[in-house]
Amino acid sequence: MSDPDILTRFEELEAGRILGDLDTEETMEWQELSKDPRCKPDISLEFMAAAIETEYLQQQAVDLPANMVENIKKNMEDFTSSDSSTASDTASIIHPVRWQTLLVSPQAAWAVAALFLILFINQSLVTPLVTDPPSNQTVSAPPQLAPNEALAKMRTQASDLVVSDFGGIQGYDKMSGQVIWSETLQEGYMTLTNLPANNPTAKQYQLWIVDPSRDEKPVDGGVFDIPSGEGTVIIPIRNPLVVTNPKAFVITLEQPGGVVVSKQEIVVAIAKPS
Repeated sequence: MSDPDILTRFEELEAGRILGDLDTEETMEWQELSKDPRCKPDISLEFMAAAIETEYLQQQAVDLPANMVENIKKNMEDFTSSDSSTASDTASIIHPVRWQTLLVSPQAAWAVAALFLILFINQSLVTPLVTDPPSNQTVSAPPQLAPNEALAKMRTQASDLVVSDFGGIQGYDKMSGQVIWSETLQEGYMTLTNLPANNPTAKQYQLWIVDPSRDEKPVDGGVFDIPSGEGTVIIPIRNPLVVTNPKAFVITLEQPGGVVVSKQEIVVAIAKPS
């Protein structure tokens, strides 16, 4: 029996012991489990039993709906109907007579409900839901591949790769690079060399994919930065829409965060499939 099962069984026997509802066999089982260091009797249940007896019977009766009292009494029959002659003579066992006396008064319904609430909370703490992650562990997302690793993986998976060469425009004529695109995977990467570094707080590069088969407006391929001191940089294409017939890939320089529709005031480079 696993630790949670042992503790759950002990809690059940502990409740029965306090209610005086254990037979001889169950009493022996409780005595045996109580020797296990993992099973410690909850003294709060004992205090609760004493509180019910000493407090509630001395207070003025609280009128509860008759059907509520009857339902509680009915649900408690299994705990109060045992023959006291079969119980152990162990002094620590609370006999049913005490609880039967309490159930005569309607106000005892609230006390019984409180006792079972404590027992439920204790058992929940001992046996947590299986869906809860362990407290000493954290749930983390799968690790993301570096761009060069992701590109290498795509090369091995896709059989429909289309490679297009970039050509720099005007002041960006020293840059070079390629677009590697897979329609099947809807995945692609740019390898860019000698593209000037940008200041992300002032301007950012943005890729546009021209696909006349889906719309006259180009598809946003994502905003990206070029860090200083880098020779060749691999940039993943982040297209939110399906691209089936790319006729050109265009890089522009836009405001931070990119734009929805580019005015193409600064066109950096263009790549067209051969």
